[in-house]
Amino acid sequence: MKSILLTTSALVAFAGAAAAEVSFSGEATLGYNSRIAGDNDGFYWDANVATAMSQELDNGVTAAASFQFDAIDNDNETDIISESYVLSLTTESAGMYYGDTAFAAETLWKSAGDMESDGFSEADGETVLRGEASFGAVEAAVSYTVADADNNFPTDDSHVDQLSVAAAGDFGQFSVVAAYQEESEAAFGVLANGANGDYNTSEIFGLSVGASFSGADITVAYASDETLDESSVGVQVAYPFGPVTATVYYVSEDDAADEDNYGVTLAYSEGALSVKGDYDYDQGVNKIGLDGSYDLGNGLTILAGVYDQSDDATEANNGTDAYIAGTYDLGGGASILVSYAEAETAGAKADDEVGGPDYQDGATVELTFAF
Repeated sequence: MKSILLTTSALVAFAGAAAAEVSFSGEATLGYNSRIAGDNDGFYWDANVATAMSQELDNGVTAAASFQFDAIDNDNETDIISESYVLSLTTESAGMYYGDTAFAAETLWKSAGDMESDGFSEADGETVLRGEASFGAVEAAVSYTVADADNNFPTDDSHVDQLSVAAAGDFGQFSVVAAYQEESEAAFGVLANGANGDYNTSEIFGLSVGASFSGADITVAYASDETLDESSVGVQVAYPFGPVTATVYYVSEDDAADEDNYGVTLAYSEGALSVKGDYDYDQGVNKIGLDGSYDLGNGLTILAGVYDQSDDATEANNGTDAYIAGTYDLGGGASILVSYAEAETAGAKADDEVGGPDYQDGATVELTFAF
């Protein structure tokens, strides 16, 4: 979120060499969507205020806290929600984080394409305790889930769930990442975590190796879902050709029920024009996508895209999604969006997420102010 301080710049207090800073930022949105049914039926609005506080302590330690209040339009009634809080203690080489923050494996893992067995949990509303440290060229992290996205706490004596550890190192032309997460107690009913579809209860191990040669970036990765007894081996290569970057990947799946995945992406960016084309074969589903944007100058940008999905096994998931949109920077933190999107695939239509920019199905006019 772009932001500008609401205060003059910050509240500053001096105590010897220590300095405390408190800053505020905010954003407000007013919009209209023509869709008859959906999250935003007709006029809608929302606003949020974010607070960031930091204090320099002794011995190079910085204490910080951030949190956000959201005011949400809920059928013409206002709901005030406090979320996205993080408390931290950090130095130049280490840090401890508590709150709405990422898991250890999530922060460092690098996949090689669409791997079915590297589904490390992704934090979305959980309360997480994570520590990290760097040792020369190696960065390491460890985390636990303290409460799930539904704010359920573990009922056993450990008071935490799903250990996650990861380490990443850069050694000249090569990089190595190792990650592990233990099986979650949510699998045994200790936690519910129904609010986060990206929380994987499986025990997972992953090892990824990257290398750079003559401009090409190559990644080879292995992931094993120990709970389901499945594994994936992937290879991904990215290579730039002037303003075009080509990326291809192939993933071999060892589970008899899973097909191999593969895909190719071509991304072009030069001057005012950016175009990205994708093809993916994902477990028997052919996915084709094309996004483009052109900066006309003076704050005006035109965007368009089309996505097609075909699944011979489940034809109900087939369809084409498309959008065209324009954004205009009004200056001073204000911008306006005008978009029209047509969604045929079930997921995009239900979630109001059409194309890479996640536009709403139907016609939308949206005014945003950042402070």
